[in-house]
Amino acid sequence: MPISFSSSASNQRTNNTLEDVLYRIRLMKKEKCLQQSWLKMIVDSGNQLSEMIENSLDTFKMEENTYVFTPSPCNLADIFNKLARDLDSQIRKKNISLEVFIDGRQMLPEGTFWVSGEFRLLQNLFGNLLKNAIEASPEDEKVRVDFDPQQKDMFLIRINNKGVVPEILRDRFFDRYATHGKKSGTGLGTYSAKLIAKTHRGNIRFETDETSGTTLFVLLPSSPEPEPDKEHETDSFSLKKVDFTLQGTILMAEDNPINQQVIKGLMEDHDILLDIAENGQEVVQIQNLLKYDLILMDMEMPVMDGSEAIQIIRKQYAHDELPILSLTAHDLALSEINQPKIIINDVISKPIQPDHFFKILRKYLKSVPVTQTLNNSEPEKRVLANDILNLDRALQQLMGKRHLLENIMQSFKKEYFNAPEAIKKLIENKQFQSAQRKIHTIKGLAGTIGAPMLQKAAQDLENAITDRMLPGVNQLISSFRQNLDPVIETIEKLLPGSPKESVEPSLSNDLAEQLTLLEKNLDRFYELLLDSDSEANDACDLCYSALSYLTQNTDDRLLLDQLKQNMKNYLFDDAATILKTLTQKLGLELQTH
Repeated sequence: MPISFSSSASNQRTNNTLEDVLYRIRLMKKEKCLQQSWLKMIVDSGNQLSEMIENSLDTFKMEENTYVFTPSPCNLADIFNKLARDLDSQIRKKNISLEVFIDGRQMLPEGTFWVSGEFRLLQNLFGNLLKNAIEASPEDEKVRVDFDPQQKDMFLIRINNKGVVPEILRDRFFDRYATHGKKSGTGLGTYSAKLIAKTHRGNIRFETDETSGTTLFVLLPSSPEPEPDKEHETDSFSLKKVDFTLQGTILMAEDNPINQQVIKGLMEDHDILLDIAENGQEVVQIQNLLKYDLILMDMEMPVMDGSEAIQIIRKQYAHDELPILSLTAHDLALSEINQPKIIINDVISKPIQPDHFFKILRKYLKSVPVTQTLNNSEPEKRVLANDILNLDRALQQLMGKRHLLENIMQSFKKEYFNAPEAIKKLIENKQFQSAQRKIHTIKGLAGTIGAPMLQKAAQDLENAITDRMLPGVNQLISSFRQNLDPVIETIEKLLPGSPKESVEPSLSNDLAEQLTLLEKNLDRFYELLLDSDSEANDACDLCYSALSYLTQNTDDRLLLDQLKQNMKNYLFDDAATILKTLTQKLGLELQTH
């Protein structure tokens, strides 16, 4: 007997009410930091309920043969990458190894396996099957997924776990409400999976025994890989003709110098005046003095984040008076941000994809027709493309600008070679927000330089820090280190002749006058460190030149380098200890109030 609903209108009202509740909770999350974990739980439950309502409606339509099926090419690799992230806590809890193979080879994060179907339905199908496999698997075992292109028009997907289906359940495994031994089981997961496979003109079956465990076989129609956008198609060393130059003024809010470098490099062929602010507070101050054509706003910054800055700016300028584009490495829906009123005009995801980036910018800036060909100056120097660094892909993202990529890699190596230790220290000091911000930045930059395995490891670590999954975080930091080290080593091999900075610091004013100013600034710097105040970074900049001069060619220079590194990693307690030791060695007196 099919599931029945009293009224489609009532279901629509339920969805509308639920969306309103979820929106209001998201607003509350911004107001009360201490309540964030509870509110996140409520939002997740609400989203889950909303999905259940939508899936129930789909199930009803498929049962009644009224579902309108609109297939398109779907990459199953993308679906399983997302499912692996979503189910990560369950996988770690049982210490299970999830392995995915394409035609017998382990799948890479950028792998592809194209079938014909609806992405949302396929995500639901395999979400149910993979979750069941993880729940049924014994601890410390493997769950293995194989994508097998057996036939030209049909592909086979196998999901194996070492658990065995109870005999009482085997004859009705795909029946509605068939469940056994699961307190929260609804018995609808495999039933809906069978409906979805049938809707896709496919099939699903299973085998189970004590030796091999349980294997699910899903047969789906294959699909050719979608044709690339010929208009923007490019190779690594020669970009096709660029038919426009952008003109205008942009204020960019971005606290990471490497991300600043990426965007400045992409803009260098255009007639753009680009000003940079390092936090939301600076953006608010600058835009009060100068009028820009648009603002690029990073959403996660120290001092004041992007969301707060946008709220302040929107009190002065509406969305059609001053466009604001969000820069983020998160999956943010524009419609979700702009409720109940429009505050952001567009979202640009990190790592930045040039085609999408300039397509968005052209909506808000003047575009002047021009014809030119951008060629790389060293075509014979074919770059390395492998699992560690796919530099062909990185060059595509940077529009073939080899010099820009080399500068970014050099900066990445210099800034993040010791990132695992810094992140571990931040977590030990319970500075979770700083740790999350740091790994979030590295995740985006890993995509920019073409390091897919490092990007995946950073994503896993960021998820664990965000969800406070602390018991498994050391293992994830270790995995992050194992993926970071080969990237750093590869960069060093590619850039062996990188020039090292050897500029000796100098003082612009009289030494006595400079030391007097240093002592005054040191006291404030030290107090801000003790208070863990983010303004300590500004105070550090005021002191650094003089301290550099005093420590040149001495062993104390190592202390200053450690101080600077701790400031970059927001380790203010450690920085305060080093500053106190350094000033004592230099004969300077710290006075606190």
